[in-house]
Order: sequence, then structure tokens, then C-alpha cells
Amino acid sequence: MTITDTTTGGPGPRPSADEPRRTKGAIAARVGLTFIVLALVGMWVYAFGFAKKQGVYVLDDEAWTERAQQICETYEAKRLELVDMDAGYIENPTEEQMIQRADVVDRATDILEEELAEVFAVLPESERDQKIATEYQGFYNVLIADRRAYTERLRNFELGPYLETKIDGGPVTNILLDFTTANRMKRCAPPGELGGDAL
Repeated sequence: MTITDTTTGGPGPRPSADEPRRTKGAIAARVGLTFIVLALVGMWVYAFGFAKKQGVYVLDDEAWTERAQQICETYEAKRLELVDMDAGYIENPTEEQMIQRADVVDRATDILEEELAEVFAVLPESERDQKIATEYQGFYNVLIADRRAYTERLRNFELGPYLETKIDGGPVTNILLDFTTANRMKRCAPPGELGGDAL
């Protein structure tokens, strides 16, 4: 009687005809998935480590912002030559003091308008930068209108604080400060001599 050893040495079960195809498909899927994962990781590494950081109101045209900074520095010196306006809100001014205050603030606002006219006489190069600059020019115009409204109240002997238009939940000065700080144009920031609450 012949005994066949089935534990060692014999051929194993034959693979089915479609098993090699499943193996190749699995390998291809793994390779594809690995490639996608690596691509995503690379994208995020670039975005957070190497991509240029750019805020929604940051201009690409650095030459324009440098020019604006120089212009604003010149006009800021002119405003500082005016009568001292740092006294702030006078609790019980006389009518004469209210008129005097209005005259000084109006002159400071005149200088601010001259400054902005020179800054925005030339716009940045790109269409994107031009759109941003024009938008913030509009915010400056809001600020100027608020300053004129304040002096008009003073000339009518209406005693009260300087008030600013509210934009995005805060006074317009806040938006202008964000713009000038982000673009290294701190000399172009709104004059802060009046203080101001939001309307």
C-alpha cells in the first residue's frame, strides 16, 4: 500500500484564473492612492511654507505703496504744524472755541484731501491692485465726510463728540488702519487727533 504525504512537498492549490488580475489591480490602486496623498501633502506644505502670503487688501505693487508712504509723510508734517489739536474733546467750550476748533480741523482735513489726491493720482499697475486701492480711496472719502460733518456741528454750536461711519461693525478708521498697516503705509493712516465713536 502506498501512502501519499499531503503535508509537505506536494503542490498547493492552483490559483484561480482571475487572481493575478486582482493583485495587479490592488497594486495599481495603492500606487494611485499614495500619489494622491503625496500630492495633497505637497500642496499643503507649499501653501503654508513657501507660498506668498497675501491678504485680501495687500497690494502687490510695492513701488506704489512706497511712493504713497513718502507722500503721506510730507503731508503729515504739514498737519503737525497746525495749532495743537491734541486737547481732544473740550467739555464746556465757548462758542469762540468751537469755531476755532472747527477751523483747525477743517484745515487739517484740507491737507488730508490734498494728500489723498496726490496718492491716488497714480494708481497701482495691476487691475487687482487698482480695484483694492480705489475701494480704500472710497473709505477715505467716508472719513473726510465724517470730519466735515463734525466741524459743521461745531459751527452750529452743537456740542458733541466726533463720530465716524460704521463699516463692518466698527468705525471706518479701523478698516483704513488695516489697509495702511498691511501695506507698510503707516504715514497714510487716518489722523487720530479727534478720537471718534462709530455712528
